[in-house]
Amino acid sequence: MEKSTLVPFLRENLSILFVGLNPAKGSNQNGHYFSVNNAFWNQLFESGLINKQVDKLSADIEIFGKNEKNHNKWEFGITDLITEIAESDSSKIKPTLKNFEFLINQIELYKPKTVVLLHKKVLDSFNKNLFLSKSIQVNEGNVGKLIKGVDTTFFSIAFPHGNTFTSKSKIEKYTELKQFLIQLNNG
Repeated sequence: MEKSTLVPFLRENLSILFVGLNPAKGSNQNGHYFSVNNAFWNQLFESGLINKQVDKLSADIEIFGKNEKNHNKWEFGITDLITEIAESDSSKIKPTLKNFEFLINQIELYKPKTVVLLHKKVLDSFNKNLFLSKSIQVNEGNVGKLIKGVDTTFFSIAFPHGNTFTSKSKIEKYTELKQFLIQLNNG
């Protein structure tokens, strides 16, 4: 494990806030989120959430730092449940209540329209700490509003690579998210 130098892309008026478990070592070393491979960026492109393919080594700046390539110029952001540690082996990462509370505070502060939970351990943290009546499953899609008093809708979408979920199934969930936001913005 190493100290992460990546700075989350967090601000008000986000259409989507993506939440991973922690930065990967390769992304940390490259200085950019999701810069180890193109799976995440390709899934966003195939779903129509972004309108141009992007280079993984600068995609976070183009998509999270700017909005020209995002559908309808929506604002996207990213953070992690654990922001201070870079590690690619998630079995070494042990989220705490403090990590969870900090993330919830960030969501309450910035009030994104939607939050995408990208890792099973992130889901586990929500399931454990929010005492949900029904556990959130990996790649479930829209799981509703989870934080009392916060008008943010949560989506569970499987991590872009390294699991048994197909890229097609993830693209379907991102397409569902896009349609949700279109309806939300038109309603």
